[in-house]
Amino acid sequence: MATARELIGRPAIVSSYLAPVLLIGGTVVAGALSPGYDPVRQTISELAAGDAPTRVLMTVFFVLTGLCHLVTVTFARGIGIAGRVAFLIGALATLGVAAFPLPTVAGSSATHTAFAMVGFIALAAWPLLGMRCRADFPWLVRPLGSILGTAILTGLCVWFLIIWSSHSSPVVGLVERVAADAESLWPAVVVTALFRRARMPAAAVSKE
Repeated sequence: MATARELIGRPAIVSSYLAPVLLIGGTVVAGALSPGYDPVRQTISELAAGDAPTRVLMTVFFVLTGLCHLVTVTFARGIGIAGRVAFLIGALATLGVAAFPLPTVAGSSATHTAFAMVGFIALAAWPLLGMRCRADFPWLVRPLGSILGTAILTGLCVWFLIIWSSHSSPVVGLVERVAADAESLWPAVVVTALFRRARMPAAAVSKE
């Protein structure tokens, strides 16, 4: 049976909860400080563009979110190794988004887009890749939960990709936020399940 130490380290609990607070809260704060910014029509990346008034602020939020992901992947030992590698790639891609911002609010950057796409893909794939088949693990990291997690996150990412590729959708910012926010929240859901399982008595686990 997996021990509490094998399943989860306490730093992952803090970091997984803090990551969505930083990302979601950061976009709300930065958007409110950007005159004329429309969170439904404009993307999150525009808040950190080279000529955006919130460039530094949003960049800091991106960096802190990426660092939180790094802590989570380090201490969430209950996630399978392949999933942790994918999660690590997603964390590094988040830092890449911060390091290579859009040059201007209305501009584009192939490097920035590449990091963003890699991040979206990796953060959608890790639940499936991190699947654990042992019965003493919570259902969210066993086959059904892992498949469900990646299916939901992938569906949201594909939805965003379709909207984003149209180049004329008035809701691209809203759809991006739904996908990005879901990806930032899912690790906290999984970590919570791992933490609860780690605290359960062995007898209670064996009855499931």
